[in-house]
Amino acid sequence: MEVKISSGNSKLGKIPSVSLPAGVTCRSDCECSKKCYAKKLERLRITVREAYQHNYDLLKNKPDVYWREVEASIMMSRFFRFHVSGDIPDEEYLIHMIEVAERNPHCEILCFTKKYEIVNKILLSYPIPVNLHLILSGWVGFNANYAQTECQFRYCGTAIPFLTVRSTAR
Repeated sequence: MEVKISSGNSKLGKIPSVSLPAGVTCRSDCECSKKCYAKKLERLRITVREAYQHNYDLLKNKPDVYWREVEASIMMSRFFRFHVSGDIPDEEYLIHMIEVAERNPHCEILCFTKKYEIVNKILLSYPIPVNLHLILSGWVGFNANYAQTECQFRYCGTAIPFLTVRSTAR
């Protein structure tokens, strides 16, 4: 297998995940980048940094391999997480996530994202499968521009909202 899939972490347990490099795929205006745990982890652990960069390079150079192997992991899992590090790089990536989730309804798929613009645009044409949980996150003072038809606000110990996305696109 070429894609580096993590078998889990201490926070979420044995939930497989795929990650991309912190910063490269993240919003450029992200205030939280100053305290980003993923950037810190990549600085401290070279193998982690190399794995995330490897995944990004594979996505860019061999996207068919990247998605085939991510989906193979999802097919064998009850739960899966996109991006312990990194974010949705572009619209095509989110469309692939939606298609993979549709083909694998047995697996609950989680993705935190700050890429509101991408999510808003894709929601106009693609319904979000019930097993794909897109959580729109932000930071204190962030002007959340979301256009979802159904959102659930959640708070994580501070005044930072998290939104669960659903759409009515058909």
